[in-house]
Amino acid sequence: MANVKTLLTTKVSKSVWALWAILILLFLVTGLVDNYFWSIPSLGVTLQLAVPLGLLAAGQTLCMLTGGIDLSIAMIATGAAYIVSVKSSSGLLIAILWAILYCVTIGVINGLAIGVMRINPLIMTLGMNAVLIGVFTVGVSTFLKGSTTMPEVLVTLSSGTIIDPLSWPLIVWIIIGGLVLFLLARTGLGRLIYAIGDNAQSARLAGIKVWKVQLATYVLCALLGGLGGIMLGGQSGAVAISLANSYMLPSVAAVVIGGTSIMGGFGGYTGSIMGALILTVLSYLLSALNTSEAVKQIIYGGIVLALAWTYVRLSEKS
Repeated sequence: MANVKTLLTTKVSKSVWALWAILILLFLVTGLVDNYFWSIPSLGVTLQLAVPLGLLAAGQTLCMLTGGIDLSIAMIATGAAYIVSVKSSSGLLIAILWAILYCVTIGVINGLAIGVMRINPLIMTLGMNAVLIGVFTVGVSTFLKGSTTMPEVLVTLSSGTIIDPLSWPLIVWIIIGGLVLFLLARTGLGRLIYAIGDNAQSARLAGIKVWKVQLATYVLCALLGGLGGIMLGGQSGAVAISLANSYMLPSVAAVVIGGTSIMGGFGGYTGSIMGALILTVLSYLLSALNTSEAVKQIIYGGIVLALAWTYVRLSEKS
């Protein structure tokens, strides 16, 4: 395992420059395809569009560092946005509290199932995603029936510009991103997340309550996903069941592009931020080329598979 870490450390230290090179190259190519992309207003919009993905990638980063993954994060995001839009008639604060309760509940269920019942994270969260799709499909015509328009204050917070290219969603991302970076680098929970991802069995033998760390991780992931969904809903102005469907794969791809190990214990949110920016610019380029959403998903899936294969090859080499 130490050899794997040595190889990965060398690879990631070099890949930081590679990520910048890729981002700059994409920026130049996209500007050549669409000259407006190089303008300051366009840069501001691009950064705004990166915020929901960056927030979802933050939650996904925490899970992947423990050796897990959350495939229900897209429906968590959609659900939070839907609840806020429908419940906002009772007051914005009440709506946000309902959304927080929803995210915490799903996070607790995922965390307990994975940490206590030892259900594989992929299977558990994939199953949870299917359950949530069913619940909200029924709910939109029954207990969640109502206006799906987002409150004006959240629309402003999600897409309002302060001065180009600085915007309110970018400020939110900077604050939340800073807290995630601090959590991973400077807190006991952050160290435990890395320890569990490195070797969960050794962590248990050392007296660490692994299930508690996994519970906290999946609750945080759900909250970050819910915030990303609310921001996405605010940018759209209204919500639908398919609001965040196309973000599930990119949320994983952004983390993997950023150098976080799919096996856990190595990586960080800084790389995920770079991954989110790269995918956002790539999405703009593909849209400028009139590429369909299906082709975009194929490309995102190909990125994940290619980088997963690279990690396996590094493991075998060690």
